[in-house]
Amino acid sequence: MESKSTESGLEELRRLSKEITKVDRERTKTEQDRAEQRQKVRELQQGLIELKASVALEQLKPIATSEIIEEISSLKHKQTTADLRKVILDLSAKLEKWVDNTSDSKQDMDSIKRSVKTLAILIELLFSIE
Repeated sequence: MESKSTESGLEELRRLSKEITKVDRERTKTEQDRAEQRQKVRELQQGLIELKASVALEQLKPIATSEIIEEISSLKHKQTTADLRKVILDLSAKLEKWVDNTSDSKQDMDSIKRSVKTLAILIELLFSIE
C-alpha cells in the first residue's frame, strides 16, 4: 500500500514539474514577444521622427540658416527632443534680441521674418514628435 502511495506521490511531483516547466516556457515566450513588440514600436516611432524631420527640413531649406538646417538634419537619428528644444530656445532668444535692437532696416526685417517662420516650423516639429 505504501509503494502505491509513493508511486502516486512521484507521479504527482513529475506532473507538477512538467506543469511548472510549461508555465515557465510560456512566460518566457510572452516576455520575448513583448520585447519584440516594444522594439517594433521603437523602430516605428524612430521612422516617424525621421519622416517628420525630413518634412520640416524641406520647409526650412528656403528660409532657415545653414546652421539650423544642419542641426535639424542631425536630429533625424536621435530619440529625444532636447537638441530641438535648444535650437528653439536659442532662436527665440535671438529673435528677442533682434526685436529689441532692430533699426527697421530691410535686412533686419528680412532676418526677423525668416527666423519667425523658422521658429514656427521648429515648434510644429517639436509638437508632432512629442
